[in-house]
Amino acid sequence: MQRLLIRLDDITPDMDWEKFERLAALFEQYQIHPIIGVVPDNQDKTLRIREPEADFWERIHALKGRGWVIAQHGFQHVYVTGKSGLLGVNAFSEFAGLPYQEQYEKLRKGQEIFEKKGIPATMFMAPGHTFDRKTLKALKKLGFTSVTDGYGSMPYRRAGLLFLPCTISEPRVPKRFDTLCLHANHMTEAQFDELAEFIGAHRNLIGNADDFLEKHAFSARAYVPTGWAEEHKNLLLHKAKRIASQNETVQTYLQRTDSEKAAQKRKKRLLGLPGLVFRLLFHRAYK
Repeated sequence: MQRLLIRLDDITPDMDWEKFERLAALFEQYQIHPIIGVVPDNQDKTLRIREPEADFWERIHALKGRGWVIAQHGFQHVYVTGKSGLLGVNAFSEFAGLPYQEQYEKLRKGQEIFEKKGIPATMFMAPGHTFDRKTLKALKKLGFTSVTDGYGSMPYRRAGLLFLPCTISEPRVPKRFDTLCLHANHMTEAQFDELAEFIGAHRNLIGNADDFLEKHAFSARAYVPTGWAEEHKNLLLHKAKRIASQNETVQTYLQRTDSEKAAQKRKKRLLGLPGLVFRLLFHRAYK
């Protein structure tokens, strides 16, 4: 399977609606049905871009009617702990690290808002990509069926929930399965152009989230040791790349061993690896 889904985070009554509608028009042009993460009770001041839309929930109803998948994006989108949760991506969370009952109540209150508005959501989108085992337990108890997150390369099951991996924030062709995470509030003109060009060139790889869930909700492989190993391998690579990008010695090594020819670059980096390890261990800089 080689498939890319698209998700939009931080959908609130007071977001940048002009940018959102621009994305909506692009998706409508190519008949793409994304996942949108709606914050039930937004209290995050950083997401308040303009005056709230009075017909917000009517708009969400209309998008759901067009095939867009609605995900519950936390409760209030306010980070209250410094925990990174199961994925270890960010050191802040609305849920990870809190007692089970507190997490359950937050999720229940958010779910209650959705139900009162007549928009039941069974997919969860964690603010900051941070959640822990207690979050998953509470989600399962409340009847959620899927989570848009994870560092695997294929959909998988864990704690009775279907996980749709999400590892990229810039348009690119996935090796197997992935979800492109977009934040309309912060998109630039160049990013809009890049996205439009990418979709035009790769529409055949972009799946509709509603169709995908309908076809694969019960067929994703179980979360077995091999799946666990794959996700944690990807997480380690992600952390290693982040550390390397901030290390001057590693960056010098990468520059000195670079080459336009892939085979030559591999050879140079392999031969230079012992020297890199020595410099990292003994804090020696390249001269």
